[in-house]
Amino acid sequence: MAPDHNHIIRAKFNNLLTRLLSAIVLLPLAVLAILTGGIPYFTFVILITILIIFEWNGITEKKSISLLFSLQALSMTLLLLEINFGSPYLMISFCSSLIAIVAMSYLIKAKIKWALIGFFYAFVPSVAILLIGKNVSGQVVLWMMIVIWSMDTGAYFVGKNIGGPKMSPSISPNKTWSGLIGGTITAMLFGFLYVHFFGDKILPIFNNAIILIILSGVIAILSQVGDLAESAIKRNFNTKDSGSIIPGHGGVMDRMDGILFVAPIVLVISYILHS
Repeated sequence: MAPDHNHIIRAKFNNLLTRLLSAIVLLPLAVLAILTGGIPYFTFVILITILIIFEWNGITEKKSISLLFSLQALSMTLLLLEINFGSPYLMISFCSSLIAIVAMSYLIKAKIKWALIGFFYAFVPSVAILLIGKNVSGQVVLWMMIVIWSMDTGAYFVGKNIGGPKMSPSISPNKTWSGLIGGTITAMLFGFLYVHFFGDKILPIFNNAIILIILSGVIAILSQVGDLAESAIKRNFNTKDSGSIIPGHGGVMDRMDGILFVAPIVLVISYILHS
């Protein structure tokens, strides 16, 4: 039994080390792009969008690269370019993209419903992230990311050590109510600490500590809704991870699923406060 036990411990340590090294390499690049803005930030958003639709097709069609993926990726890239530069033809392009995706799905016998859901799943939060960074501040994007990642980390460690009743055993058997509470508290703490030490207090979303803490808690909980939505999709298609592009972490969807519901709401709140 001892060798098997040692092997398990070694495997867990190696996985943790891989996750840590991936974070050390990728996190600074992401933070740099977010805070720099301009072309680096736009490139970052495009890359995330394409990788999400790439993994989505791998889940729903069991084939990541196809004519459908190419069309979806091209359509979203062009639409994000139009949004970024304020094209007057955006709605025409948007409608044309939807028609083209339906037609392509029909021609290659792909699932039209999932092709369209995947388009919106990748496109809507990407638009929100792009507009927050472009029209509000990269600091708000980074705060949002920190809150979501803190939620995931806190929920993992609290849920693992305390356990208790499951949130949704049929969708995500490992998620517990204790993890949700612990993760929310962790997210509220780190969201506040980031703004307190590094945030620009001139930004309306940052200049009231009470509102900031409450918002951090709310978007932390909403991020779990996005997490459960992705888990439901993966379970529907009998898939464990969305991909393996990030060593030790799985796919981009696995790391960005919390953004789905959070980014559009943060965008609306930011616009309201800035107006």
